[in-house]
Amino acid sequence: MTDDLAPSPTRPERAKRRRGPIAVIVLLLIAVAAVLFVTLGDATLVFYEVNEVVEQREELVEKRFRVVGTPLPGIVETSVDGESAVIFTFCAAGTYADVAHIGDPAELFQPGVPVVLQGEWVSGSLLEFQTLPNAARDGWYLLTDHMVVKHDNDYRTDQDRETDIESCGLKE
Repeated sequence: MTDDLAPSPTRPERAKRRRGPIAVIVLLLIAVAAVLFVTLGDATLVFYEVNEVVEQREELVEKRFRVVGTPLPGIVETSVDGESAVIFTFCAAGTYADVAHIGDPAELFQPGVPVVLQGEWVSGSLLEFQTLPNAARDGWYLLTDHMVVKHDNDYRTDQDRETDIESCGLKE
């Protein structure tokens, strides 16, 4: 038997891993997770009618929520904290809530046409609420920053809008 003293072949060198593609993949995964977090966070906002948010005000303070109702006649365009805003009274099932909506209102926004708002309760009042003919003036108002005109396949006539306003005990 002979001892082979020849050196054994060396291991093949490992290919250097490039960190660039791995970093790009990690960043993409983080971006996707962030988009999902924001989207799902928005989807978990609870949707109420005006009478429900007024009844549950104490539980809803410092929480964002969506609320649906009908704007009443007497919409005031103004500014709140240096931003353009519309001030109005919101109604559903005979319950009123004052609203300060920051930003531009939805394109089809008008009295008698139901809208969905997203925002939170604020304690206090704004001077402009004193000019509204049907203001709740209860020491609270909804501060909102997102508005969508609520619509479906049923086209509403002026008579339908008047009926919504009348359900709140008012006439245009």
